[in-house]
Amino acid sequence: MTIAVPVTIAVARPERPDVTVNGICFVALGDSITAGLGDGVSMGRYRRAHADRALAGRGWAAALAASLAPADQVRFANLATTGATTKDVRDSQIPVARTLRPQIVSMIAGMNDIMSPGFDPLRLRHNLVWGVRDLRADGIWVLMARLHDPGRLLRLPGPARRLLTTRVGQLNAAVDAAAAADPGVLVVDLARHPDIYQLSTFDVDRVHPGPRGHQLIARAFAEALCKAGIPLLALPKMGPPTAAPTRLAHARWMAQVGVPWLLARPAAPIRRRAERIRAERRQSSPAPGWSISATTGSLPTVDRM
Repeated sequence: MTIAVPVTIAVARPERPDVTVNGICFVALGDSITAGLGDGVSMGRYRRAHADRALAGRGWAAALAASLAPADQVRFANLATTGATTKDVRDSQIPVARTLRPQIVSMIAGMNDIMSPGFDPLRLRHNLVWGVRDLRADGIWVLMARLHDPGRLLRLPGPARRLLTTRVGQLNAAVDAAAAADPGVLVVDLARHPDIYQLSTFDVDRVHPGPRGHQLIARAFAEALCKAGIPLLALPKMGPPTAAPTRLAHARWMAQVGVPWLLARPAAPIRRRAERIRAERRQSSPAPGWSISATTGSLPTVDRM
């Protein structure tokens, strides 16, 4: 069954991608949601250094790429990395994406910003608004999403739940500001999707989409592109409903992964700064050969589907 999802689209349309000449290039930007976490690989169940290998080919972005055109006419690069903030996306991912000359770019980010003790809603808005403007300056179609409130699924104390709800609202307001009625920016309102607050939609952490959640996101963006007049090879397939992770599994995950992760959040900015310094040192002394690197981790090459 096709589920209608609210999409922000203006009347006027920018130029549609022409896949008949050189094919279509789709680049996905963002954090772990787009990297594919939850689609068969749970948070904390893989080594961070091996994230690219563990998540390769997983997630909604890969499913959407496969639906755009025949395999020999699609180039797809997923530059999203686990833990990425909107600053990481703007400073590290967008510059690389623009060199690939894509027709379509997705950008879902902000959850790591709002989980930070030093969250700044103005900085978040700035990064999203100017990131989108940089992409639109190249004539790129941009896909964005208004996100759900994880506080409605997590058992949090009242003050923490209300704070999270407020910050998610600020994130979604920033997404709206970045779109700014631009017909080349398609915004899918996942927060209003009828299945978004079903536990079966999410992985055991109840934050990252599970396999069915990734299917829902891919389907929502595919329908948005169709409504914008961009023909697709086919809509992404939807598998049968799956059982939600049990309460016991969620409690075990919280004890083993969730609580330690939350306790480590105040130290995250220091750790990320150290990672940037190490990356800069590696770039100053490159090994023989040519490669692409970024402060948020190694970036996958552009692969044909």
